[in-house]
Amino acid sequence: LMLAAVIAARTKNIRIGSSIHRPLMKLAGEELSERALPHERYAFDNLMLDDPFQTAEQVSIVDQVSQGRFIYGAGARSRGSEDRRDYFFEFLEVMKQLWTEDHFSGFEGKYYNYPAFYENYLSIPKPYQKPYPEMLLPVDSQESFIPMGTMGYKIAVGAGSSTHNIRGTAILREDVKSYRKAWKDAGHAGEPTTVVRIPTLLADTSEEAERLSDELMVLARRYFSGRQGIGSTDAGSASPETTAEVNLFGTAEEVVDKIEDLREMYSTDEIMFEVNWTSSVPRDVVMNTLRILSDKVIPKFK
Repeated sequence: LMLAAVIAARTKNIRIGSSIHRPLMKLAGEELSERALPHERYAFDNLMLDDPFQTAEQVSIVDQVSQGRFIYGAGARSRGSEDRRDYFFEFLEVMKQLWTEDHFSGFEGKYYNYPAFYENYLSIPKPYQKPYPEMLLPVDSQESFIPMGTMGYKIAVGAGSSTHNIRGTAILREDVKSYRKAWKDAGHAGEPTTVVRIPTLLADTSEEAERLSDELMVLARRYFSGRQGIGSTDAGSASPETTAEVNLFGTAEEVVDKIEDLREMYSTDEIMFEVNWTSSVPRDVVMNTLRILSDKVIPKFK
């Protein structure tokens, strides 16, 4: 969030998002994996938990500095844990209440309990956007799609690489349909939005794009084998096997066609271009990809 504030102060037009801000949360009795490395165990044992009051204040400041250009992307690594998911949703509810109430009336939940502000002058900064900044939550477990739709959250898909929910499969398309139905059944205004996050690499010729993407896949396989070697089950991005099937690698013309396919598959109207997938892409390749996207791809969808 601090970096987002710095970017906001130095820009005027672009939207700024946190992808993904993970509030530090710890359930009572929660244990760390036996595979955890020493530094991970130290961090877990000495965790300073995130405070929804402080986070709400920081998000408001970024939104004010950017004059309403901030997108708050948040996640909790809650896959497979209903308790952790509920904990995370409560965290968000406390923040939304702080943003929308002139005088905080208190909060009583399963995980968070706060009294009302005892003086009228007590408050936190309010965001520029009303009622609060746009929120984008990543979803990569099937059990989360319907709750996200019911609560009216905008979702991002595509980074998940769990065995039961691989991006690009018919399963994920059905999950998105379930999310959209839950949104509409809950009576939320407007249309539900699905943002697709996808590895992206463009070049001026097909031959150059193929050469660069082949080199990237070699680096990506090393990256993922390293993550697996230290026992990580969440590499934070799509796997090489998944990306070999679903990607935005190619020339501008080829990528435009692929985006049209994505829009049809996932009913999406937003794409999150992952131009430095696995942090393995040379800077000059990243900048060239951004140039081609800006000059030849994005204008096709205006």
